Parts: sequence; C-alpha cells; structure tokens
Amino acid sequence: MVWTICFKEFKSLFKSVKSIITIAILFAVSYLVADLMESVSKIEDLGLDSNGYAMGIFSIVFLIGLLLISGLSHDIINREINMRTMRFLVTKSSRLKILLGKFFGIWLFWLFCIIASYILITFVSKEFFWSGVAECMTFITVGISFTILFSVVIPKPGVSMFFSIIFSLVFPAISLWALFSSNGWISWFKYLTPFYYSYLGGYFILINLVYATIILYVAIVLFKRRDL
Repeated sequence: MVWTICFKEFKSLFKSVKSIITIAILFAVSYLVADLMESVSKIEDLGLDSNGYAMGIFSIVFLIGLLLISGLSHDIINREINMRTMRFLVTKSSRLKILLGKFFGIWLFWLFCIIASYILITFVSKEFFWSGVAECMTFITVGISFTILFSVVIPKPGVSMFFSIIFSLVFPAISLWALFSSNGWISWFKYLTPFYYSYLGGYFILINLVYATIILYVAIVLFKRRDL
C-alpha cells in the first residue's frame, strides 16, 4: 500500500500547474548556468572546478528549495482530511503507511526533477554530478519532512499554505544569518538547521537525513493521534 500511495502522489504532482512551473524554473536555471559556464573559456583561471556547472541547481535548492516544496505540497495531508478521503484511506491501510507513501511520492518527484536538471547540465559539462544530486536530495528530504509535519499539525490547507510560505522565507534567512554570523547569540542556531550541514558538504550532508527522519517521526506520532 505504501508504494501504491507513493506512485499515485508522484503522478498527481506532475498534473499540477505549479509543478510544471517549478520544473521549468529548475530547467531554466540549469540551462542558463550551463550556458554561462560553457561561454567561459578558461574556468581554471577563475578558480572554479568542474563542479561550477552544478552551482545553479544547488543554489536554487539551497535558497528557495523549502519555498518550492511547500508551495507544491503544503496540503499533502490536511487536504485529504478536509475532503474526507483520508477516512477511506485509513480503512485500506495504516496511518504510518499512508504518511510514508505520501513522503516517498514527493521525494521521487523531486528526485526526478533534480536528476533531469543534472542531465541537462551533463550535455555541457560532459560529466554527471552524482555528488550534486546527493547534496540536493539530502537537503530536499528535510524540506519534505517539514512540509508533511506542517500539513499534519495545521488543519486548514489555506493556513498551512500561509504558514509554510512564511516559514520558507524566515527560516532560511535566520539559518544563513546564523551560518555566517560571528555573534554568539545567533551563531549557535546554525547547528539546528540543514543549511549548515549542506554548507559543510562531504559526509556531513548525511546528518540531514537524520534531521529529516526525526521530523518525519514527529509527524507520524502526531498523525496517529489526530482525529480524522
């Protein structure tokens, strides 16, 4: 049942106008950055390595990824509850499987978008950046978990959309401030954000998977206790 819900959610995302716009944004940025990097004849002289081709995709995910994710999936749970379709789903499957199915459906959609964007870059760079895909997806996984949590906690889709937009603007701003600030009153906050571990790179990005798991676990616990 998990995968049935997963693929249903995956396919439904492609039917949304907002999804098409999101994909277009990712592809446009990928193409523009690839075209820019191709036009630079001496990349080494600028101090950039081949990973410079992937900067566009990672930058847009890092800066507005949370906003894009919440814009598409802010009502992933509360929409089903308000439409009374959730009651039908719980008669066919457990709440845990429903939530995991929704999570993996969104995750697969973003995996498709990110891989497709990097494939577009490959035509210029002649190299596929698997590390870039991993960095983007570990960060996006946190965003998906946050979005599901908000949709579980907030009962009305309209309110969850408003809150998700505010959160997607304020949280990155505070996180980046904490990341680059030397002020002890705010710099500690960076350890509580996925931005810090993405910024460190390497194996540190795996911490974001732990981060996402904790958030998703909280969402599952709250969802099990919620009246439908």
